[in-house]
Amino acid sequence: MTREYPVPVEGQIHMVVVSDDKEALLAAKAAGKASVELWKNDGGPFLARYVVESPEDLSQEYLERVVRRHLGLPWEILRTERLVIREFCLGDETCVPEDPEDGEADRTFRDRQRLREYIQCQYGFYGYGIWAVTERRSGVIVGKAGVTNAWWESEGGQDPGEALELGYHIFTPYRERGYGREACQGILSWCQENSDFPYIYAKTDSQNQKSAGLLEKLGFCLTDQRCSGSGQRQFLFRRNC
Repeated sequence: MTREYPVPVEGQIHMVVVSDDKEALLAAKAAGKASVELWKNDGGPFLARYVVESPEDLSQEYLERVVRRHLGLPWEILRTERLVIREFCLGDETCVPEDPEDGEADRTFRDRQRLREYIQCQYGFYGYGIWAVTERRSGVIVGKAGVTNAWWESEGGQDPGEALELGYHIFTPYRERGYGREACQGILSWCQENSDFPYIYAKTDSQNQKSAGLLEKLGFCLTDQRCSGSGQRQFLFRRNC
């Protein structure tokens, strides 16, 4: 079976090839078209980046996401009163400033190749990750926020198990405006509508009282603590998702 679906994206119609036929998928790739493979369960390698079991799994939203990823266009996650939270895209790496407290993971969003890999692997596989926080009015990236899979090595054996972890970082010039709370509230609402995880976690250094205070205002409760490799005490917070 091979079928083409018209998908409108930003004022243009793009055709998405959906097929279980090897030749049709290879032809779509050669023509530069977005494609979705219908799973045949024959043990063969996948020829498309996206695979579904049946055409019934193809919503308009899913097809638009396929086109956007194919074209390198970011998927908009949500809007709040002042912010737009969207996926990072290539080119954003030149707009992300370096803050003194940045760690190794933060460098991903300032390096073009690492950002490319993050978009393909994190967004492409999970459908979520750390997103760009932009001002609705100006379009300027003012920070990062999103959810990833929770991981925690506790002194007391605490393990979040299957859960999400909230992360956020508002860049220095844009702090003290309430952007962190506004972005996190939007993301928590998104999680309630789009995930099946029972809990969402967040962690912060024990000395970061502002971050801990924000998490408490967002409905998180302190559930565990540990000493990191650098000797810094860290707190783990949890909230019903």
